[in-house]
Amino acid sequence: MASIAAFSEFKAFAIKSPLILSAVSFLVVAAFVRYLLSRPKRLDLPVVGSPDTKNWQKELIKGTLKYPDTPFILALSPPMVILPISLMNEVRNLPDHIVSFMGEVRRMFMSRHTGIGEERPEVTAAVKVDLTRHIASLLSGLQDEARYALNQEFGPCEDWTPIAPYGKLARIVALLSGRVFVGRPLSREEEWIDSTTKFAADCAASRLATLKWKIWLRPFVAPFIPEIRRLNRHKSRGAQLLAPILKECLAKAQNEKPQDDDFEDEQGVFISWILSHTHHKERADPLVLANNQMMLSFAAIHTTTMAVCHAVYDIACRPEYIEPLREEINKVLQEDGYDIDGEGFLQLKKTSMSKLRKLDSFLKETQRLSPPGFISNVRLVHTDLTLPTGHTLPKGTRFALPSYIVHTSPTTETFSPTYNPPGTKPPTEFDGFRFSNLRSMPGKENKHQFVTTSPDSLNFGYGNHACPGRFFAGNEIKVILIELLRNWDIRLKGDTEGKGGEDKRPENIVQEFSVMPNMVAEIEFRRRKDQEV
Repeated sequence: MASIAAFSEFKAFAIKSPLILSAVSFLVVAAFVRYLLSRPKRLDLPVVGSPDTKNWQKELIKGTLKYPDTPFILALSPPMVILPISLMNEVRNLPDHIVSFMGEVRRMFMSRHTGIGEERPEVTAAVKVDLTRHIASLLSGLQDEARYALNQEFGPCEDWTPIAPYGKLARIVALLSGRVFVGRPLSREEEWIDSTTKFAADCAASRLATLKWKIWLRPFVAPFIPEIRRLNRHKSRGAQLLAPILKECLAKAQNEKPQDDDFEDEQGVFISWILSHTHHKERADPLVLANNQMMLSFAAIHTTTMAVCHAVYDIACRPEYIEPLREEINKVLQEDGYDIDGEGFLQLKKTSMSKLRKLDSFLKETQRLSPPGFISNVRLVHTDLTLPTGHTLPKGTRFALPSYIVHTSPTTETFSPTYNPPGTKPPTEFDGFRFSNLRSMPGKENKHQFVTTSPDSLNFGYGNHACPGRFFAGNEIKVILIELLRNWDIRLKGDTEGKGGEDKRPENIVQEFSVMPNMVAEIEFRRRKDQEV
């Protein structure tokens, strides 16, 4: 119905003038011809699955076992080529003009019509250079915000209270991210929280709404699609909210010398980093800044929320890990000492986070078995690519690596029996301290961390486009879980005996290769009687 209404609006506009109608007719024909010419060439590779396949995880495993040394096609629309792991080093650092991650994002979300996936190098630079460099000094503010956010979202919880955590955690992550990305007070304003948490969902809705139209019609109807209009409203309202901060940042930049101090917990610091990497012609445009902030939220909030939610579900169904994780936190507090914030609450020191090896391991194990997706290093080919296997991937082909198989196979070195200490569970089973046990072995102390990328650890990508925000996200996730573990009890809904049970964990939602936590499942929370301060 929405598409019919949008087309009617577009038609009424076009018929006002024969000249406009003639121009539109010409453009429609041109767009159709361009579509025919740009269609990918046929791939001469073995095909696994069919367009009506429901379980792509199963087909991915089947194809990888059947074709371990050759690329094969998963019969999606458009097809997805799965490369053998042996080609990982051949493709991971290919330049963007040959293969591109953002090219696939732009294709998937139809960037020409939705604006999603536009290249914004200033954001990447601000995250990779400035944010990563200041991570240690962010810790105090993140701990303060985690306590505030959990109190706000979970409420009193004096007794066991059922809560659907996903939505609550999304707002908690938005508060922590917002404190860094824009700063208080804007980060705590309901309009900002609401917009940044809904933007990702509206991106997905815009994609689906655009897909309803024939490809040659999309350029003409896109401006009238309600979901795309909603995206644009997020950006325009964001520009209005950010305009005063932008004005202040620009004034400071003119009047002050650049400083390389610790991160100052004040509004606009991260924005000033973005501006320092922004072309001077765009610096004063609040709409450019709003677009950058919304895309940053799109990339950061829901991926981090999913990681935290998966971990919370794993803690609830495996309560035997709760006390060891709490003991590790308390031990680090005793050994390193602690800081006291303005309200008298204890905070971990900047140097303490790296010592929480068990927590780091638990998160990595959670991510290993509940990853963002079953494939990684997804790329779109921009020019015909000949592989060492002799196969050629034509322009327009998309490919990926089968990361889930890497992370669950005993033939992968990290998960092989010979590499691990005795008693380690096989890689198909959850072992929360798998990686902290590995790091206790001589020579492996600094390996196998949550944010590590390697041929055996692909969930954050590997190579030129490994996730630049993973260091910040890792700390953000840990800060939330530390606050939960220290001051809250967690259990499965109705689990009065606290026994847990892996079979009772809320089941993940899988869409093609994407893996998401159950967004409506409830578990129970209660403030600890011996609440820490």
